[in-house]
Amino acid sequence: MGSLPPPSGIQTIDISPLINSKDPVARKAKIDELVAAIHIQGACGLVGHGIKIDRLREAFKWAQKFFDLPYEEKAKANHPNGIVPHRGYSGIGREKCLIYTEEELKSMSGELAANARKALDFKEHYDTGSDGELVHYNLWIDEHALPGFRTWAQGFYWEMEKLSRTVLQAMIDGLGVDEEAKKDFMSIHTGHQNGLRLMHYPSAHESTIDRSSLTWCPTHTDFTTYTLLMQDENQGLEIEDRLNPGTFLPATTEVEDRMYLTIGDFGEIWSNGYLPASKHRVIIPRAADGSEVTPKRYSMPYFITPAEDGICGPQYTGKLASGPRGKYKTSTIKEHVEFRMKFQY
Repeated sequence: MGSLPPPSGIQTIDISPLINSKDPVARKAKIDELVAAIHIQGACGLVGHGIKIDRLREAFKWAQKFFDLPYEEKAKANHPNGIVPHRGYSGIGREKCLIYTEEELKSMSGELAANARKALDFKEHYDTGSDGELVHYNLWIDEHALPGFRTWAQGFYWEMEKLSRTVLQAMIDGLGVDEEAKKDFMSIHTGHQNGLRLMHYPSAHESTIDRSSLTWCPTHTDFTTYTLLMQDENQGLEIEDRLNPGTFLPATTEVEDRMYLTIGDFGEIWSNGYLPASKHRVIIPRAADGSEVTPKRYSMPYFITPAEDGICGPQYTGKLASGPRGKYKTSTIKEHVEFRMKFQY
């Protein structure tokens, strides 16, 4: 009997045994299912994660309140020029969310040359993190502009950190690497370097959109270990189908509390490619009712990122032992982030 082909599409995994169960058999089965899905596509959907629907709805209400503020209020927390701190408000067109090769970056200097530009993103967003992070410290709007926002943001941030740590531990356990490698990798994930991003993709009239040069967010990978993405009911996120490179699968929205997990650069590097970084994009969809105005969209990615002084390099034990040697560089987290962000702000 021949082997079965790998499952197609982006699988959705119910991780409730990892949240609620102490049964080692049930937990191991779920860990194996999770790692197998991510190994194929670099991504999966997550349900049963313990974040209640009402809590997610509240989060999106806060996001809408923030983006409804006058520009002058949001701009009081503007993201600075450069990459430190990677926090604060970025208006439409402020961030260049692109993928460049090392060769492309080496050929550039100063501003991007015209022939180096790629499709630009059409969004505004606000980056926040732990108030205990000293390098990428938070930039807050005035409390009187949106009372309670800072308190909510910090509470939700640490709620997501608890979930993200459970998932990270499960993925590492599922790879079967040696205990020292597990301990080292977990130790550089302190929680303080993670990021919660509130995102607003504005609506636009069809007559103003050239989809060859404008998108909500171009194709990219995240410079994270992995990302957990929450989104509202409006479609837009697409994840590259690794079984059919160059084609993209919609990250559908019919399950309200489903999050999408996408592996980032550090997850791919550390796992020696076993957990591949997910290429994804956010397209500007046409209105479902046929109108000439596209729907606006809100989403919230939670970025799981190691400490800047941490070392990330490929591992060669457990399931990673059969992977290639020499494909991935060992570097500090800071070096890779600076390489990726060279032309982002």
